[in-house]
Amino acid sequence: MKILVTGANGYIGSRVVKRLLDYNLEVIAVDLSNNNIDTRAKFFSVDLFKTNNNWYDFFEKPDICLHMAWRDGFIHNSIKHLEDLPLHYKFLSNLVDNGIKRIVVMGSMHEIGYYIGKIDENTICHPLSLYGIAKNSLREALKIYCDKKNCQFQWLRGFYIFGDDLYGNSIFCKIRQNVQNNKPTFPFTSGKNKYDFLHVDELANQIALCIMQDKLMGIINCCSGRPRSLANQVEGYIKQNHLPIKLDYGKYPDREYDSPCIYGSNKKIKQIIRNYRKEKVRILVTGVNGQLGYDCIRLLKKYHYEIIQGVDINDFDIRNYNQVINYFNIFRPTIVIHCAAWTAVDKAESHQKEVEDINIKGTENIAKACQQLNAAMVYISTDYVFNGQGNKFFEVDDEKNPLSVYGKSKYEGEKIVKSILNKYWIIRTSWVFGLNGNNFIKTMLKLAKEGKKPISVVNDQIGSPTYTRDLARLICDLIDSNKYGEYHATNEGVCSWYELTKFVFQHENISVENLVPITTAEYQKIVPLQAIRPLNSRLSKKSLENANLKKMPHWKNAVTRYLKELKGVN
Repeated sequence: MKILVTGANGYIGSRVVKRLLDYNLEVIAVDLSNNNIDTRAKFFSVDLFKTNNNWYDFFEKPDICLHMAWRDGFIHNSIKHLEDLPLHYKFLSNLVDNGIKRIVVMGSMHEIGYYIGKIDENTICHPLSLYGIAKNSLREALKIYCDKKNCQFQWLRGFYIFGDDLYGNSIFCKIRQNVQNNKPTFPFTSGKNKYDFLHVDELANQIALCIMQDKLMGIINCCSGRPRSLANQVEGYIKQNHLPIKLDYGKYPDREYDSPCIYGSNKKIKQIIRNYRKEKVRILVTGVNGQLGYDCIRLLKKYHYEIIQGVDINDFDIRNYNQVINYFNIFRPTIVIHCAAWTAVDKAESHQKEVEDINIKGTENIAKACQQLNAAMVYISTDYVFNGQGNKFFEVDDEKNPLSVYGKSKYEGEKIVKSILNKYWIIRTSWVFGLNGNNFIKTMLKLAKEGKKPISVVNDQIGSPTYTRDLARLICDLIDSNKYGEYHATNEGVCSWYELTKFVFQHENISVENLVPITTAEYQKIVPLQAIRPLNSRLSKKSLENANLKKMPHWKNAVTRYLKELKGVN
C-alpha cells in the first residue's frame, strides 16, 4: 500500500510517516523541507497550491492521500485559513478526479465550536474560529465530492496533543522552550477548561491504524476519550519531566470560544485498534510455563490480542536455530515476547556453558528469526547487569558491569538484540513473583508453614519486588505504544528481602518472632557457593516517564493482590 502524506515534515506528520514505515507501508512524503522526515520515505519538495494537471500521476499513483498540510494551524483566526480553503479543495479533488482510492484529512475538534460534553461523528458543528470554519467547510465539501466520485473518505478529528521535545507549537513544546531559555515561569490561562489529551506518538499510531483499515470511514475521533483539565495535564507534565518551571496562572484569559469541557468519543478508534490486533498482530510468547510468560498470555487476551501462541521447551529448543526458524515460518509472529531464559542464579555459577547456550545463543536465535520475519522483539533482562554498588537508582544507560554468570549472560543477550534488530524493547526488571512457578514469596510461606525456626532473611540487599501480572500489563502497554528502546520496569518503592518477608507474614497473620534479619555475608556462610548478588537493585523508571507510560503500582499493593490471587480471590 502506497500512502501520500502531505505536511510530512510537521510535528505530527513526521511521526505519522515513521509509524507508517514501521508498519511496512510505502510512503511518499511531501513538504517544503525534509529535516524531520524518516529517510526511508520518498520525499517530494512541492508547493501543493500550485497548479498541476494530475497530482495523482505526479506522486506515482498513491493508493491513499493523508492530507495534513495546513498553514497557521495554531493561529486560529488567521485569514490564511479562509484564503487557503479553495486551494486545499482543488488539490484534493484533483487527486480524486485522477484515480486515488481514498482521501484522508486531518480535522480538528475546533470544527465543533462551543460544546460541553462528549462529541462523536454526529455532533453538530458551529465553529467559532476561522480555523474551525475552514476545516469544517473542507470536510463538508469533500464528503459531497468523494461520495459523488465513489472515493473513500476519512476525516480524522484531532484534539489536544502533548509531547516531550522542543519541536512543535503545542503548549508543552513551548514550556520546554522556556525551560531551555532559563525562564522560571510560563504565562498561562486559568487552566480550568477540560480537554481530551493524547500523546503525539499515540496520535500518530491512531492515524496510521485508521489508514491501514478500510472498514470504518467518515469522521473518526483520534482521542483518548477522557476529559482532563488543562492545569492538571500541564502540571502533571512538568512534574513528570522534572522541569524547573512554574505556571503563571491568569496571565492570559481563557478564549471565549473554548468549551469548559469537551472531549471525544473514542468508540470508533477503539474498534479500529481491536480489529487491528485481531487481524494483523501475531504474538509469540516464549517461556510460557514460567511466571512472566504465563501472565503475558493472560494479559494479552485482555488487551484484545487474539492470535497468541505460547511456547516452551517441548515446542522447540531455542538453542537450535533450525527449530526456531521452522516454528517462526509456520506461525509468522509479528511480535515475540522472549521470556524463556535460565533464571536459576546460584546454579548458573556451576553450569556456565548451559546458561550461555540458553541466555546468549538462544536469544541470538530468537533475534535472528525476528529479523528474518521483520518481527519486533521484547527481551526480558535484569537488574543483575549492573554491579549493584551504591544506593543510586540505576538509569537505563548507566554502565553495565555484571558480577555473576547469570548477569553476564543476560547482558550479552541485550547486546545481541541491539546489534541485530531495530524494533525491540529491552525490559530490565527485578525480584519477580507470580502465580505460575516458584518464587521467593512462595518459599517464605512454605518455610513458615513447615514451622522452620529461625527464618533468616537478608536485610542489606535493596530492590523492588515485581508482580508478573503488573509487568505483563506494562509489556502490553509498550507493545501498544510502539515506543521501542530500553526500559526499567518494576513495581514502585524499594525494600529489603527481610522487609518484603515481614510484610508478607504480617499480611497473612504469621508471627514474625522467628524472622531474623542477616547480612549477605552472613547468609553466604549459611548457604555457600552463592552467586554474587547485587546489594543495590534500585532501577530508575525515568525511561517510562519519558515515554509517557504508566508506572506500575507500589510493591505493597502488588504483594497484597498477589496473596489474594494465591488464595483464588480476585
